[in-house]
Amino acid sequence: MALLNGFLLGLGFVIFLGPVFFYLLKCTLDAGFWSGLSVALGIVFADFVCITICSLGAIAFFENTKNQFWIGIIGGLILLVLGLKFIFKPKIFAQTEEKIKLSKANYAAFFTQGFLINFVNPFVFVVWISIIGIAKSEYGSSNDFFMFLGAALAGIFTTDLLKVITAHRIKKFLSPVYLITIYKVFGVILLVFGTWAIVYSFK
Repeated sequence: MALLNGFLLGLGFVIFLGPVFFYLLKCTLDAGFWSGLSVALGIVFADFVCITICSLGAIAFFENTKNQFWIGIIGGLILLVLGLKFIFKPKIFAQTEEKIKLSKANYAAFFTQGFLINFVNPFVFVVWISIIGIAKSEYGSSNDFFMFLGAALAGIFTTDLLKVITAHRIKKFLSPVYLITIYKVFGVILLVFGTWAIVYSFK
């Protein structure tokens, strides 16, 4: 039952339209399936690191207002930089994946950016702290607790993978001009998230 509950919880994350959602779509539309998959792996790995840190007793660190301030500032600045890049320097790869020549370094960069965008988002830690608290009250420290969290990660990765597949399928119907417009819209959205993170940190 813990596996099912955790997996369903992970699937429920599909409704969250945070900065990682738009970055995931952008990379998939831009550079194809494998780049989007790299971002998705970075996102779920960030969630895994968050869970590990919080489970090992570091919840107090993230509940500290001073630490929350710096996490929010750093996360906001990263989002602002990416948003400005999407707006003023949108990069378009070839339309067919056969023409896209990406190195391992490119995929590592996609993975790292997906990880950072997710990891430095204070909201992510707030969500996982809440989920861990609920899971512990329900399952204690038994194997069911870890099964629940593992299944939740699997559910999150499943939703991200479906987003990647969908974006990859519709890419061929979008012209480069339309893609640039989409990227600029994503850039504005990232600017909004980045500004919100910084403003929230000062409150």
